[in-house]
Amino acid sequence: MMNSFERVKAVLDGKIPDRVPVELINFICACRIAGYSIKECFTDGKKLAESQIMAQEKFGHDMIHLQNGVVGIAQSLGAEVKFFDNKCPELAEPIIKNVSEFRKLKFPDFHKSGTLLAELIKAAQIISSKLGNKVFLRFDAEIGPFSVAAQIMGLENFLMQLTDPRNWGEAKQMLSFCSEINIRLAKALKSVGAHISGFGNSFVGPDVCSPSYYSHFGYPYHRYIINQLKKQKIEMVIHMCGNATPIMNFLVDTGVKAIELDHKINPEECRKITGGRATIIGNINPTLICQGTPEQVMDEAMKSITALGRRGYFILGPGCDLPYETPDESVYALIEAAK
Repeated sequence: MMNSFERVKAVLDGKIPDRVPVELINFICACRIAGYSIKECFTDGKKLAESQIMAQEKFGHDMIHLQNGVVGIAQSLGAEVKFFDNKCPELAEPIIKNVSEFRKLKFPDFHKSGTLLAELIKAAQIISSKLGNKVFLRFDAEIGPFSVAAQIMGLENFLMQLTDPRNWGEAKQMLSFCSEINIRLAKALKSVGAHISGFGNSFVGPDVCSPSYYSHFGYPYHRYIINQLKKQKIEMVIHMCGNATPIMNFLVDTGVKAIELDHKINPEECRKITGGRATIIGNINPTLICQGTPEQVMDEAMKSITALGRRGYFILGPGCDLPYETPDESVYALIEAAK
């Protein structure tokens, strides 16, 4: 029988595992399991690591997905962050008003005391030293370039500026700047033990932008990040919310190792496109896992395994973050479906 690390590695390498592996995007509800508020867990690397280790020991999932929200990069660029006890931190306000202002920003110091990214790296180091090659470790380089740009400018403002092609040159330079941040952060996480890294970039996905916009403002930067990191032997996951089916060809062509998808996709079409080229992670609705019955969770998980996992290249998990109050029984049902 394979251990968790071996099981995930087999799938990512195109081999057939002893059973379907499971990843949990549980960095929010793991805080509750460890007895912490989100604020105290996300801002303390030791507690963040403890929450992930406790959750993995409790549920036995195969891949840890470490993250502490989606505003760490923006904070390190100078944004003020608001913290909460039972939901993820948010930015207080954007820090630049137009695309040209990105030039005043400096590359962040990931180890600056008191920042979310410093605590993320601290937690990654603790988890790696504790779990080693027993569990597959995914330490995410947070969010992708388009989403960072949208945060520091405000999403509506950024999208409005992109409607004017005269702004595209500056916008693309800003996206290149943000891409370098992802590359540097992924390298930092690899240095403390990540087996794989990744990022979410759903603001440039189909729930917000057209496939044409993804081809201009998402795909080139995703491909650049992934190719640069491959030179350092760092593989990546792209997380994409919404019905990503229309951009699956683009996503696969980035050279990404795995694509994390949600329940809105067409599973058969996505499986057909990815073929033996990339692993799919997902795609169970996190709201169902949180609010549905364990029986409903198991039923949906079995449907996904049937549609996506028959020839390998599939890791079962939620399609997005599990909410803080997600009941343990439903998580166990997800694990049992895989077994």
